[in-house]
Amino acid sequence: MKLTPEQFEDILSGLAPQGDDLDAEDVARLDEARAMRARLSAAFESTHASDSLVEKVRASLKDASTPRRRVISFPMRFLPAAAAAALLIVLPILYSVMGPEPALAGTVELANIHKANLTTPEGFHATGDCEEIKAYFSRKLGFVPKLLTECPELSIVGCYVTKLKGRTVATYVVQLDSTKASIVISEDSPKKLGLGCGCGSPHCRCIHNGRCENLSIVSVRLGERSYSVVGNLPVESLRGVLERLRS
Repeated sequence: MKLTPEQFEDILSGLAPQGDDLDAEDVARLDEARAMRARLSAAFESTHASDSLVEKVRASLKDASTPRRRVISFPMRFLPAAAAAALLIVLPILYSVMGPEPALAGTVELANIHKANLTTPEGFHATGDCEEIKAYFSRKLGFVPKLLTECPELSIVGCYVTKLKGRTVATYVVQLDSTKASIVISEDSPKKLGLGCGCGSPHCRCIHNGRCENLSIVSVRLGERSYSVVGNLPVESLRGVLERLRS
């Protein structure tokens, strides 16, 4: 299997596992990048910024017009493997100077919606009947979202109407493997929800990734709305749900 730039970046950064069917050239590139990262890690292990340098960097960042997140989230897929590996080492040093970024509000709210869904909040409509769910959303929101109606390994267990970034949104819960995942349908783009894909395009249709605490989040734009899947599962499992919704 030949990796796309996004898949290569995910494997290198540990967001996705390395399969056994990879192209030999991609395996060699991954090995090269990991080896470079190990050498750079060893070289930087005893390197520490002086207090004066830390203060200068902080002052410069405070006055800079470029948002800090844009500096940190530069997509590694546009870099050669060696440079990408070097960036993985340098970023923690920048973080130690600047301090960690808080999770974006949209990402936190998606995680909180999933947590609430697992407790079946007041107003949660517990049903696995897709026609009932369609009627529920049509009545409550005036539209019918895409549902997973032809996946025997998945079963919808209920639906709900809640708020995300101040807007009313639809959400439903599916049983996935031994746990549950929430699908949240909103008008905000995945990027506005704090999720990233690395391609750099503001209006892309890539699957976006994010995390909040122990939860993985993936999201994609389908038509006029974004479909975000949240759950305590590996990213590739949640991506599979989005691929089914795409089809």
